[in-house]
Amino acid sequence: MIGWQITDTGKLEKINRIEPLSEIDSVKVKITKTLITEDDIAFIMSEKPLNIIPGRMAIGQITELPYETEYLKKSTKVCISATRECGKCNNCINGNTDKCYDFQVAGQNVDGFLKDFAVLKTSDVHTYPASIPDDEIIYLEYVSLALSVIDKLNIEKGEHVAIFGSSVFGSALAQLIIYYQGVPIIIDNDEEGLLLARKSGIYYTVKSGAKLEKEVSAITGGRMVSKTVYITGTKVSSETALKLSAPFGKVAFAGFCHTSVKAPLGLALGKQLECLFITSGYGNEKTAINILANKAIDFSNYTLPLTKMENIDENIAKMCQDYEDKKEVKNLLINMMG
Repeated sequence: MIGWQITDTGKLEKINRIEPLSEIDSVKVKITKTLITEDDIAFIMSEKPLNIIPGRMAIGQITELPYETEYLKKSTKVCISATRECGKCNNCINGNTDKCYDFQVAGQNVDGFLKDFAVLKTSDVHTYPASIPDDEIIYLEYVSLALSVIDKLNIEKGEHVAIFGSSVFGSALAQLIIYYQGVPIIIDNDEEGLLLARKSGIYYTVKSGAKLEKEVSAITGGRMVSKTVYITGTKVSSETALKLSAPFGKVAFAGFCHTSVKAPLGLALGKQLECLFITSGYGNEKTAINILANKAIDFSNYTLPLTKMENIDENIAKMCQDYEDKKEVKNLLINMMG
């Protein structure tokens, strides 16, 4: 297995080691494509434990398994779960795996998928219809996370939901809210992101600024929003999101990386807001695959050029520099076949 692991803040090193099948329910997967996002870069740039291979999102093909089944065979194309329950905590032992105390998260506390092969449990790989292109299934984790947000906020038909952040995840979440008959309002100061959101079918997009409250009030019929999602990594301040939220409303802080999130809790306390923290789409993979198969989300505006393995060091170094300079960090799709 060839991979790239974190050796210091902002630095990766190429490694080569053997990863054999270890259990009867494990499979070996050839990673075909890996997606590196700003969340991955934020982790690489943080002071976290070293020697972790980054990369939360990937797809691949099964190359080795103890025995074949109707669904899993050699050469089967699969998408990969990024989150696995620990299996040891009290909740896991009692069957409440969705409330695991210590989730194993690819690219954060266990190796991610910036490597050419991975040995995984059969429960961590999922087949998907050929009708879903690679450019869409690679975003499976975003869809799974969006499903968690919608479930925990208990979004109802016709309800307005403010989403702070026009990233790919923000767009996916907004489109999914529309699918469930809610009314999303995407708010950001990134004009390009807002434009892509509109092209993806999001009717209400608002640029953050002095007129924000007035514009949102016009959309909602004079009300403040009772459900708000603040996407970690967005450049709009969390204070703005809390100010826009109605008293006794719900605010979900959602994203895969939360190394630098700050929020004025005094404002949340004063409004008696219910704050939720959602960092995983654990258990939603099959539903997310069905959502993508039904074309409920349009990712056509977020397709990425496929870059080469040989350019990993150069490309990730640039992403790290952009992150340090507080510039936009664009997603990177890597062809792990060569």
